[in-house]
Amino acid sequence: MAVIVLIEYAVRQTSATLAAAAATGPTLWYLTRMAAVSAYIVLTISALLGMLRGVARGAGEHLSWITDELHQVLATVFGGLTLLHLVTLYFHTFIPFTLLNFLVPGNQPYRPFAVDMGVLGFYGLVLVLVSSWLRRWIPYRIWRRVHYMSFVIFVLVTVHGLAAGSDAGEPWMRAVYVGSSAAVGFLVVMRLLTLPRPKPAITKAPPPERELTFVPAPRKPHSSWEQ
Repeated sequence: MAVIVLIEYAVRQTSATLAAAAATGPTLWYLTRMAAVSAYIVLTISALLGMLRGVARGAGEHLSWITDELHQVLATVFGGLTLLHLVTLYFHTFIPFTLLNFLVPGNQPYRPFAVDMGVLGFYGLVLVLVSSWLRRWIPYRIWRRVHYMSFVIFVLVTVHGLAAGSDAGEPWMRAVYVGSSAAVGFLVVMRLLTLPRPKPAITKAPPPERELTFVPAPRKPHSSWEQ
């Protein structure tokens, strides 16, 4: 009970602080942009680490367990930064976003297509993170198929940032998008090239047919009465 009261108090204090920041200046706007750009960079690094592990496995190499752990940690950090981006955007008064705008695509107050891409990417992020946290209790094939959604998330987030980000037109931000997309695209090609190819089935050739030869039966000597 005490824990619930503390959580409720923390939520109220955070809401009051964010509301005050929104009313006093552009603090929330800078914070939401910082969270968005940081989340995209963290997503790129996490995706690269995950694909590097797959490329190494396909090439017969072995990477340290630190690579896998860092990949999972960065994925969780990406989720936290995404949540911070949504919370600060919700309390910012410049664009009147509602909670429904973050959960349901359509009828967005700001660049509908770009925001809808972000909403779809958010749902994909939730699925991938939950499947990773429950990896021990779900079949490997299901986890792997859900994890492939990470590529779709990267594309959706990239489109969302290019179409909705206020910094998308800046040269440094374009360099981030181009560099991240090129790095991820390169490792995707490397992953496809290192996929294990199925071995051709070996079929035994039938034994050669033997040619039938006619051997005449030996002739019996004539009996005396035939002479």
